[in-house]
Amino acid sequence: MNHRWTITVFLLVIFLSGKTQNAPVTSLAEYCNLQAGEIYIPVTVTSYNQIGAGSLTLEYDPAVMTFLEGIKNPALTGLFAAGDNPVPSGMRRIIIGWFGNAVSLPDGSALVTLRFSFIGGTTNLTWIDDGSSCEYTDGEYNAVNDSPYECYYVNGVVTSDKRLNLSFFLEGIYNPVTHRMSSPLGFSSGPCSEGIADNIQVELHSAADYSNIVFTNASGTVDMQGNSGMLVPASFNGSYYITIRHRNSIETVSALPVSFAGNVISYDFTDQAAKAFGNNMIQMSDGKWAFYAGDVNQDGSVDTADMSPVDNDSNSFASGYLATDTNGDGMVDTADMSIVDNNAAVFAGSLTP
Repeated sequence: MNHRWTITVFLLVIFLSGKTQNAPVTSLAEYCNLQAGEIYIPVTVTSYNQIGAGSLTLEYDPAVMTFLEGIKNPALTGLFAAGDNPVPSGMRRIIIGWFGNAVSLPDGSALVTLRFSFIGGTTNLTWIDDGSSCEYTDGEYNAVNDSPYECYYVNGVVTSDKRLNLSFFLEGIYNPVTHRMSSPLGFSSGPCSEGIADNIQVELHSAADYSNIVFTNASGTVDMQGNSGMLVPASFNGSYYITIRHRNSIETVSALPVSFAGNVISYDFTDQAAKAFGNNMIQMSDGKWAFYAGDVNQDGSVDTADMSPVDNDSNSFASGYLATDTNGDGMVDTADMSIVDNNAAVFAGSLTP
């Protein structure tokens, strides 16, 4: 049923003046390794203090699940509706609206619980904020501040797959003073969002035979804080070596096969050399461990074969997103040659089971 007419009434109570308080933080989570059937997705809030009305717009993929109903928190008074509407892209948007007496909710409360019939696959749960499509008012029905958007609306995921979370640093672009990586791709971080540092490839290798690559994600990324996440088919429930490849770093492998028995699998390379097979990482000045930089030609070792292209690009003042730019500053120069030279001197190279 299309509830657009009802929700429009709610939206009329939201004004664009008197933004004297901040909006609550509205969050969705990641739900992994789900089976087909009915699922309940709570929309949780924090700092929900004396809110009188609101509207929320959430986009999802109807090929993955079907919206059944929205169940409001019993503390919400007055009018409430949750309607499901198609959009030209083929996605659907749930429009939630309510209006009543101002109430406060404990942190972590479910403002509304969304009931779906889950079919299978993966869909992002994305808040759509065009100014009033996601909006809250105070007890006087004045709109409250919800800018920047990413600080107040946290997206979610629903998937049949498992989630793999990795933490690692790349020596060439890591700054031990800020404890962050730069972004050769040109991304930046906001107050509540993290920019992409670089592209990476992740492989899962058989525990019994490392030469057997059972899964590859060639389109992975790592953010500026060293976090990388991706989905892995639920059928992978054994133990696997995790290998990470980067365009000018030494490929690095988990010390041991990692169990994928759970719904969410996490592995952190940054805190111990022993997290990498053969202790094959370099310690930074802040104590963190990082993957060796300088394998420009990706042959598994840092040596004169890497120095030659760096030297050539330096002499021609090459710039841009280049493998020879080992420190990721956009220029190929002596700083890049130093990284290659230092790691060649210690015979940095890949170590695999």
